[in-house]
Amino acid sequence: MTKKVLLTGASGFLGFNFCQQFASKYDLVGTYFRNQPTGLKINWTKINLLDTPEISKLIDREKPDIVVHLAAIANPAFCEQHPALSHHINVYTTVAIAEATQRANIPMIFSSTDLVFNGNSAPYSEDDFSYPLSQYGLQKQMAEESVLEDFEHVFVARLPLMFGTTPSYASNFYTQTLEKLQAGEEIRGFVDEYRTMVGATTASMGLEKLMVYAWDTNQQQHEKERLFHLGGGESCSRYDFALKMAEHFALDKQLIVPTMQKELDLIPARPPDVSLDSSLANEILGYKVPSLDEQLSSLKSSS
Repeated sequence: MTKKVLLTGASGFLGFNFCQQFASKYDLVGTYFRNQPTGLKINWTKINLLDTPEISKLIDREKPDIVVHLAAIANPAFCEQHPALSHHINVYTTVAIAEATQRANIPMIFSSTDLVFNGNSAPYSEDDFSYPLSQYGLQKQMAEESVLEDFEHVFVARLPLMFGTTPSYASNFYTQTLEKLQAGEEIRGFVDEYRTMVGATTASMGLEKLMVYAWDTNQQQHEKERLFHLGGGESCSRYDFALKMAEHFALDKQLIVPTMQKELDLIPARPPDVSLDSSLANEILGYKVPSLDEQLSSLKSSS
């Protein structure tokens, strides 16, 4: 019997890519608030995640086999400017979903971020101390601690900076970089910000492997690892990644200007290196990541 997956934030970047990849494998129910993507054959439901009682009603009505919670306010600058609103969505709503899934006796996966780290001692494993520099990182850290301490059925996936195609109403650093280079415009590439970037399709694959692990009844729930890093296999600066993009799409590398982020007045401050060690996910989940060049080649082929 096909398993039903309730995916919050299905209209977002990662959710959109997850739906593209697994719409034919699972019975997907995706939530959205402002924008409903077209062309995806899944069941859509509109919900305001500030209205936490609606979350329990949705789970009771749909009776999913798992909830994958991707919805968040993920813009760090917005979180700095609106800490109360972003805290409600990023922390309070996450805990409310954990409580609802506990009552329904189903597992939950919560997507977190590499920005829970301060960037001073990369690469980071799951056991390393988290010390966020931003409200967004702090909120994700608080949500992680709450669900991991209070609920045995919740699994946390820390994700890095991701790249790939977006729905028509959205953009990200990858699509913005590509559009500007194609238009012959200069772009800045930070030489002092390192991430273990991963394509959204690869991250979706990792989430699906974590879903299977969460469903596995051959191992007692309390014996399972519940925090995983789903990063890429290479630590790369934004500048070097932009050069890779230019090379794969035959664009002008001279348009990419090496820039030091510490010379700019960025709010919030960005950690210098939050590269993730994803060897635990590789060992336990079988999470194998193609190289950045392989992922970019795949994106070029599909564009």
